Amino acid sequence: MPSFKAESSSSEPPETNSSLISPESDPVPNDQTARAPIEATNNADLVDKARSFLLSPQIVHQDILSKRAFLREKGLNETQIDSLLNSLPSSPPSIPPRTYPRPPPSNLPVVLLGLTRLFAWLAGGSAVLLLLYRRFLFPKIAQTWLARHSLRSHHLMLMSQLNTSLTSLKNSQFESFSILPHSDPFKEPKQFSTCNSVAEILKVASSKEKEPEFTKLPIISLLRCGIKELGGEPTTEELFRFLEAQIPWLLTDEGLEFEQEIWDILCSCRLFSKAISLSSSSDAPPDSTPPTTQWKYSPPLPVLAPPLLQSLAVLSSELPKKDMKSRKSPFQHTLQSMSDFTGYLSTQVYLPYRPTGYPPNDKGQSTIEDELRREIRALKGLVLNRRSFMSAIPMPGVTSTSARTTP
Repeated sequence: MPSFKAESSSSEPPETNSSLISPESDPVPNDQTARAPIEATNNADLVDKARSFLLSPQIVHQDILSKRAFLREKGLNETQIDSLLNSLPSSPPSIPPRTYPRPPPSNLPVVLLGLTRLFAWLAGGSAVLLLLYRRFLFPKIAQTWLARHSLRSHHLMLMSQLNTSLTSLKNSQFESFSILPHSDPFKEPKQFSTCNSVAEILKVASSKEKEPEFTKLPIISLLRCGIKELGGEPTTEELFRFLEAQIPWLLTDEGLEFEQEIWDILCSCRLFSKAISLSSSSDAPPDSTPPTTQWKYSPPLPVLAPPLLQSLAVLSSELPKKDMKSRKSPFQHTLQSMSDFTGYLSTQVYLPYRPTGYPPNDKGQSTIEDELRREIRALKGLVLNRRSFMSAIPMPGVTSTSARTTP
């Protein structure tokens, strides 16, 4: 018990140690009567210090054997040790040490083993799936992707070719249309271009129907005939009043809409030119009189045909006017005679042999069956003759001809 000794030595005062260790330092009287009180005093102090030491919290819980050994080392006899131990208050029974149940074994190795197995299964399954994907699925996916890529590139190439062809077609059309005559939006219909009055226009329009359809009347022809009938350069009011007098339908609601179309064409067509003039009335001031608009019709200039159409017209004029199909060849009669003679010869060749003077039948007359057979033989001979005639003519695309023999 080295710790216990250290504690006891530290708790003792230095005077006690000096008295116990070096008693020679004190002067020893020669008289025996004087030494006895001093020893009694020292023993009492030693017992008090031992008692206080035994009551200290560090020593009070030690066992009896340890306390007795310590007191013997300090120089106390057995009587003093017993009295000191008996004088000490009875210590409570020592608390037995707590016993805890043994903890169960740790589950960490099991958990680690389970995780290891799980990761091993996952790695193996992933490797198998990767192998199956690489072996079976990846080639098909790659082929499909390559096919789609090639199809897409082919589509793009076709689209580029289509765009190129459309561009070239547009350029060629533009070049071709540049030499062709352009259509005139203000050109009069052919049946109304020869009319000289509004009445004639209405007559031509109502020739097929009882009542003309006024909404389909040619506006250019109406304005031309109206200006021509009024003479000079009529104003806008005079022109529209004249048209309303000739066509009363213009006063209806639909007629007013048609008049608006007439006004739009009158203002936009290049064939009608307008001239603005001030009225020459002496009563009204010049500022208050509104200007009047007079209209004049200018016939369109003849459109020259393009060089291509001129060349075609010259070529058609130089060609013969007679119909080539209706014209007969001078050898037509000869050809017809030769055809009839060939048919006759073929008929005679394929007739059965009959002796001279032998009647066709018992009654001396040919029956209908004989005539039918004769016609069939004649037709067969004509067909075979034509086949043999056609085989002699070289046909294009035929390398060799086979000789045909008639039975």
